[in-house]
Amino acid sequence: MKTAVVLITSLLAFSALAKTDLSANMKQMKLAFNQAAEATTIEGMRAPIEEFEQLVILSANGSYPPEREELYQSGFSKLTNAVERIETKLNERDLDGAKTILREIDDLREEYHDKKKPSIWSMLFG
Repeated sequence: MKTAVVLITSLLAFSALAKTDLSANMKQMKLAFNQAAEATTIEGMRAPIEEFEQLVILSANGSYPPEREELYQSGFSKLTNAVERIETKLNERDLDGAKTILREIDDLREEYHDKKKPSIWSMLFG
């Protein structure tokens, strides 16, 4: 009996750890984004963009409530596309072009945060 309880507890703990912590990922994404935005060289922007990309991939592979899955995946897809375009600009040695695309990512952040947390008025009146 003790073995079964320990096994079940271990499985539940592992399951909880395996879930994607979107809030923590977004905080790390914000940090990586800010580091990329403050970069003054191509090389200085590469590492935070690579970290940002890994966090987007990790977040996209998470499990989300069915009513939000499509919304989240749409946002992750747009972020992935923007990151790929930034990497192209960095490979072309175009720091200003990469920073322009970073502004698009910031616009996506605002757009999807608004969609994620609808206002009380939109919930009441549609």
